[in-house]
Amino acid sequence: MSQVCPRCGPGRLFDDDTGMCPTHIVPVEPYAGETTTGFEPEPDLEPEPMPQPEEDRSACWNCGTPVPHPGNTECLNPECRRSLTPPVLVVRFPTGQVELGRDARVELGRRGPHAALFGSYPNVSRHHAVVGTDPNGRAWIEPVPTPNGTFLDGIEIPASERRLLRPETRVRFALHAEGVVHVYSRQEARP
Repeated sequence: MSQVCPRCGPGRLFDDDTGMCPTHIVPVEPYAGETTTGFEPEPDLEPEPMPQPEEDRSACWNCGTPVPHPGNTECLNPECRRSLTPPVLVVRFPTGQVELGRDARVELGRRGPHAALFGSYPNVSRHHAVVGTDPNGRAWIEPVPTPNGTFLDGIEIPASERRLLRPETRVRFALHAEGVVHVYSRQEARP
Protein backbone atom coordinates (compact mmCIF):
# COMPACT_ATOMS: atom_id res chain seq x y z
CA MET A 1 0.00 0.00 0.00
CA SER A 2 1.24 3.51 -0.79
CA GLN A 3 0.83 6.73 1.13
CA VAL A 4 0.30 10.28 -0.08
CA CYS A 5 0.89 13.74 1.35
CA PRO A 6 -2.44 15.65 1.54
CA ARG A 7 -0.66 18.77 0.25
CA CYS A 8 1.47 17.18 -2.51
CA GLY A 9 -1.35 15.00 -3.79
CA PRO A 10 -1.09 11.72 -5.71
CA GLY A 11 1.81 12.97 -7.83
CA ARG A 12 4.17 12.06 -4.98
CA LEU A 13 3.72 8.69 -3.24
CA PHE A 14 5.55 7.44 -0.15
CA ASP A 15 6.21 3.92 1.15
CA ASP A 16 4.46 2.50 4.22
CA ASP A 17 7.40 3.28 6.53
CA THR A 18 7.17 7.03 5.89
CA GLY A 19 5.23 8.91 8.56
CA MET A 20 5.67 12.53 7.44
CA CYS A 21 6.03 14.35 4.14
CA PRO A 22 9.57 15.80 4.23
CA THR A 23 8.51 18.81 2.15
CA HIS A 24 5.38 19.88 4.06
CA ILE A 25 6.06 18.27 7.46
CA VAL A 26 2.54 16.84 7.64
CA PRO A 27 1.48 13.22 8.24
CA VAL A 28 1.05 11.14 5.08
CA GLU A 29 -2.21 9.27 4.49
CA PRO A 30 -3.09 5.90 2.94
CA TYR A 31 -3.54 6.10 -0.82
CA ALA A 32 -5.64 3.68 -2.86
CA GLY A 33 -6.24 5.67 -6.02
CA GLU A 34 -7.82 8.66 -4.28
CA THR A 35 -7.27 10.49 -1.00
CA THR A 36 -9.19 8.95 1.90
CA THR A 37 -9.83 12.12 3.89
CA GLY A 38 -11.64 14.29 1.35
CA PHE A 39 -8.73 16.76 1.22
CA GLU A 40 -7.73 18.12 -2.15
CA PRO A 41 -4.01 18.82 -2.65
CA GLU A 42 -3.19 22.37 -1.68
CA PRO A 43 -1.03 24.60 -3.84
CA ASP A 44 2.26 25.73 -2.33
CA LEU A 45 1.66 29.40 -1.56
CA GLU A 46 4.75 29.98 0.57
CA PRO A 47 7.99 28.11 1.11
CA GLU A 48 7.62 25.61 3.94
CA PRO A 49 9.90 25.86 7.00
CA MET A 50 12.83 23.48 7.10
CA PRO A 51 12.24 20.39 9.27
CA GLN A 52 13.93 20.32 12.65
CA PRO A 53 16.24 17.45 13.57
CA GLU A 54 14.40 14.29 14.62
CA GLU A 55 15.40 14.44 18.30
CA ASP A 56 15.70 18.22 18.77
CA ARG A 57 15.34 18.79 22.48
CA SER A 58 16.89 22.24 22.67
CA ALA A 59 13.77 23.63 24.38
CA CYS A 60 10.75 22.27 26.23
CA TRP A 61 7.82 21.71 23.85
CA ASN A 62 5.39 22.97 26.53
CA CYS A 63 6.96 26.13 27.98
CA GLY A 64 9.97 26.83 25.74
CA THR A 65 12.55 26.67 28.55
CA PRO A 66 16.01 25.97 27.07
CA VAL A 67 17.40 22.48 27.69
CA PRO A 68 21.07 22.84 28.76
CA HIS A 69 22.03 19.18 28.23
CA PRO A 70 20.78 16.82 25.48
CA GLY A 71 20.51 13.99 28.01
CA ASN A 72 17.79 15.77 30.00
CA THR A 73 14.41 14.06 29.92
CA GLU A 74 12.42 16.56 31.98
CA CYS A 75 11.93 20.33 31.73
CA LEU A 76 14.01 22.22 34.31
CA ASN A 77 11.42 24.99 34.73
CA PRO A 78 9.98 24.34 38.25
CA GLU A 79 6.53 25.51 37.08
CA CYS A 80 6.52 23.06 34.14
CA ARG A 81 8.60 19.95 34.94
CA ARG A 82 7.03 18.14 31.94
CA SER A 83 8.64 15.30 30.01
CA LEU A 84 10.63 16.66 27.07
CA THR A 85 8.96 14.06 24.84
CA PRO A 86 5.84 15.81 23.52
CA PRO A 87 2.44 14.19 23.09
CA VAL A 88 1.30 13.56 19.49
CA LEU A 89 -1.41 16.25 19.60
CA VAL A 90 -1.76 19.43 21.64
CA VAL A 91 -4.63 21.89 21.12
CA ARG A 92 -3.98 25.10 23.05
CA PHE A 93 -7.00 27.19 24.06
CA PRO A 94 -6.79 30.43 26.08
CA THR A 95 -8.19 28.51 29.08
CA GLY A 96 -5.86 25.48 28.87
CA GLN A 97 -4.82 22.70 26.53
CA VAL A 98 -5.83 19.24 25.36
CA GLU A 99 -3.01 16.68 25.00
CA LEU A 100 -3.26 13.27 23.35
CA GLY A 101 -0.76 10.49 22.84
CA ARG A 102 -0.76 8.05 19.94
CA ASP A 103 -3.98 6.12 19.16
CA ALA A 104 -6.14 8.13 21.58
CA ARG A 105 -9.35 10.14 21.33
CA VAL A 106 -11.41 12.45 23.53
CA GLU A 107 -14.72 14.26 23.23
CA LEU A 108 -14.55 18.03 23.75
CA GLY A 109 -17.34 20.27 24.98
CA ARG A 110 -18.88 21.64 28.18
CA ARG A 111 -19.13 18.07 29.57
CA GLY A 112 -16.44 15.47 29.96
CA PRO A 113 -12.76 15.49 30.91
CA HIS A 114 -12.01 18.93 29.40
CA ALA A 115 -15.22 20.71 30.42
CA ALA A 116 -13.28 23.37 32.36
CA LEU A 117 -11.79 24.66 29.08
CA PHE A 118 -15.22 25.53 27.72
CA GLY A 119 -17.18 26.56 30.82
CA SER A 120 -17.06 30.26 29.90
CA TYR A 121 -18.33 29.61 26.35
CA PRO A 122 -22.12 29.08 26.57
CA ASN A 123 -22.39 28.52 22.78
CA VAL A 124 -20.15 25.44 22.97
CA SER A 125 -22.30 22.31 23.17
CA ARG A 126 -21.93 19.79 25.97
CA HIS A 127 -20.67 17.33 23.33
CA HIS A 128 -19.17 19.45 20.54
CA ALA A 129 -16.42 17.49 18.73
CA VAL A 130 -14.07 14.53 19.04
CA VAL A 131 -10.31 14.89 18.53
CA GLY A 132 -7.97 11.97 18.25
CA THR A 133 -4.82 10.43 16.88
CA ASP A 134 -4.32 7.18 15.01
CA PRO A 135 -1.59 4.56 15.57
CA ASN A 136 0.62 6.30 12.97
CA GLY A 137 0.51 9.63 14.80
CA ARG A 138 -1.94 11.44 12.50
CA ALA A 139 -4.27 13.82 14.34
CA TRP A 140 -7.91 14.38 13.39
CA ILE A 141 -11.13 16.11 14.43
CA GLU A 142 -14.74 15.03 13.93
CA PRO A 143 -17.57 17.45 14.82
CA VAL A 144 -20.61 16.16 16.67
CA PRO A 145 -23.91 17.43 15.21
CA THR A 146 -24.47 20.76 16.98
CA PRO A 147 -26.20 24.00 15.92
CA ASN A 148 -23.15 26.18 16.65
CA GLY A 149 -20.54 24.56 14.41
CA THR A 150 -16.91 23.46 14.47
CA PHE A 151 -14.45 25.40 12.31
CA LEU A 152 -10.92 24.84 10.97
CA ASP A 153 -9.19 28.09 10.01
CA GLY A 154 -12.60 29.79 9.85
CA ILE A 155 -14.28 27.20 7.59
CA GLU A 156 -17.06 25.10 9.10
CA ILE A 157 -16.63 21.33 9.03
CA PRO A 158 -19.79 19.31 8.31
CA ALA A 159 -20.99 17.29 11.30
CA SER A 160 -19.64 13.73 11.53
CA GLU A 161 -16.98 14.39 8.85
CA ARG A 162 -13.49 13.54 10.06
CA ARG A 163 -10.69 15.94 9.03
CA LEU A 164 -6.97 15.71 9.56
CA LEU A 165 -5.41 18.33 11.81
CA ARG A 166 -2.26 20.07 10.65
CA PRO A 167 0.23 22.05 12.74
CA GLU A 168 -0.76 25.66 13.43
CA THR A 169 -4.37 25.09 12.29
CA ARG A 170 -6.90 27.13 14.24
CA VAL A 171 -9.86 25.14 15.53
CA ARG A 172 -12.94 26.98 16.78
CA PHE A 173 -16.04 25.74 18.54
CA ALA A 174 -19.11 28.01 18.17
CA LEU A 175 -18.27 31.73 18.15
CA HIS A 176 -15.29 32.22 20.43
CA ALA A 177 -13.69 29.00 21.76
CA GLU A 178 -10.60 29.01 19.55
CA GLY A 179 -7.44 26.96 19.94
CA VAL A 180 -4.24 26.33 17.99
CA VAL A 181 -3.26 22.82 16.92
CA HIS A 182 0.26 21.47 17.50
CA VAL A 183 1.03 18.07 15.95
CA TYR A 184 4.39 16.56 16.79
CA SER A 185 6.11 14.16 14.43
CA ARG A 186 5.91 10.41 14.82
CA GLN A 187 9.60 10.21 15.71
CA GLU A 188 9.32 12.88 18.42
CA ALA A 189 6.25 11.19 19.91
CA ARG A 190 7.91 7.81 20.53
CA PRO A 191 8.40 6.91 24.19
